[in-house]
Amino acid sequence: MLSKADLSPESLSRVLEQSSDCVKLVDADGALLWMNPNGQCAMEVGDFQSLGGKEWASLWPVETRPLIREAMAAAASGQISRLEAFCPTAKGSPRWWEVSISAVRSPEGAHTGFISISRDVSQLHADREALQTLLAEMRHRLKNSFAMVCAMLRSMARGHEGNTAFAGEMVARISALATAQTLFDGEQAVTALDDLLGTLISPFRDEDRPLIALTCPQAHEVSREHADAISLVIGELTVNSTKHGAIGHGGSITLCALVEDMPDTRQLAITWSEQGHRPVAGTSRPGGQGLTLIERICRARGGSFTIEWQEQGLDARLILPVPAAA
Repeated sequence: MLSKADLSPESLSRVLEQSSDCVKLVDADGALLWMNPNGQCAMEVGDFQSLGGKEWASLWPVETRPLIREAMAAAASGQISRLEAFCPTAKGSPRWWEVSISAVRSPEGAHTGFISISRDVSQLHADREALQTLLAEMRHRLKNSFAMVCAMLRSMARGHEGNTAFAGEMVARISALATAQTLFDGEQAVTALDDLLGTLISPFRDEDRPLIALTCPQAHEVSREHADAISLVIGELTVNSTKHGAIGHGGSITLCALVEDMPDTRQLAITWSEQGHRPVAGTSRPGGQGLTLIERICRARGGSFTIEWQEQGLDARLILPVPAAA
């Protein structure tokens, strides 16, 4: 049985040798000194002598070498560098690696080298790519469905003046929803929050509908993951408001976004307030599949969603953490 008495330098070195990850020691000049046996197996290295003493960064693909050198420089300054990069094995097998790099220091604190741990995440990367492909296909199909519905509305209204006006209004609203789907087309990772919110509520902001007043920090950007959660929440609130609340029965809506500084973190708070209508019977308590889905997605993003029904409306609040880099 393993005990504290077994934690000698020799036993710890054996632990590193037995690690399922690829563990490497690199000297202060960046030359590869040592790789554990399981790491050599993962990297399909037949003879470590052919690699020992070479610059570790030079063993990576040319386009990745600057990234490795920058990460080592950051580690030398005291940071723990983490990155994900592609690097084939010694036999040419394609692999994606999750890499951490930390400085090794002497008892006196002098920088003597680096320890790097690489984990094979090729399957995770492939699954992520497959998911992104699926999401792109779903967005493409949804855009096609929006276009088909708009074409059907125009066709059915042709020749009828009243129907033409109605169809034009509906096409404008559907087109606005379709625009929201294009905010993340391609490889774009972030979008402006005010553009996102403005697009989501634009189908319901005209002279015949209750005004949705929007207040939002113009310079704030949100990630794709947060934008998906925000779109789901605003979409659910607008649908419910159309059926039971201010949009369908008269009233006013205030939509406010604010970045709040908390004691230990920062958070994005989005508040939806409806006033001037009485809730329809049966809607006095939040519930249903939509709310359950919203709560699960918000928790997965590290946030929360709450809704309070008032006598003359409701107040909903979405909280999402703001990354430190923002």
